[in-house]
Amino acid sequence: MNTKRLKNELDTFNAENKKLRITMGTLVVMGWCVFLIIISTFTQFDFNHYIFGSFNPTDPHFLKLKHCVYIPQIPTILFIAALIGSRFGITSVLIYILLGLTFFPIFALGGGINYLFQYNFGYILAYIPAVFIVSFMLKDKFNYATTAKATIMGILTIHIIGIFYLILMAIIHRDPFSEVSSWIAMQSCTKMIYDFIFGYLAILLAKPVKQILWVSMG
Repeated sequence: MNTKRLKNELDTFNAENKKLRITMGTLVVMGWCVFLIIISTFTQFDFNHYIFGSFNPTDPHFLKLKHCVYIPQIPTILFIAALIGSRFGITSVLIYILLGLTFFPIFALGGGINYLFQYNFGYILAYIPAVFIVSFMLKDKFNYATTAKATIMGILTIHIIGIFYLILMAIIHRDPFSEVSSWIAMQSCTKMIYDFIFGYLAILLAKPVKQILWVSMG
């Protein structure tokens, strides 16, 4: 009976409907999340997959093999949002940003206060509203449809803010439009497809992980 009751509690528990207290457990989990962001920044997945090379099925190059290099930082942010909600998730991201701007070279291209003027820093800043949006959308329901919507909104938030920040930095540095478009193509575009796939899986993974950590976070 107790096992069934506990299972029901775990099934209904999500990032917002059970308010987390600041305990040693939540502090440890936040520290683990900050470490997870750092690790994902320097983790690289290399894989091959087929893409359409033309729209003619009879074309011998209709399908061609593409090599992809992917850094899973954005799925990690979505995972954290689904795991510990907006309050602790945003706090974890803020700790990561403050550490990178002050003490440690934990961003992709280093660190320090001058990183504010890096083209890609807007994507990092966008993690804050993305965590809020994803956790808010998962507040009442944690199912496949809601997970897909939360993933899309979180990823769009990161990329839109990131692109605007990139354009702003390009204007400040007076860079030519060709360089700006190259940066946008590299940081976004096709990468958003991978972000959605891995971000969706990351949010789904957060549910069983959250159940495992339920006692320490609660």
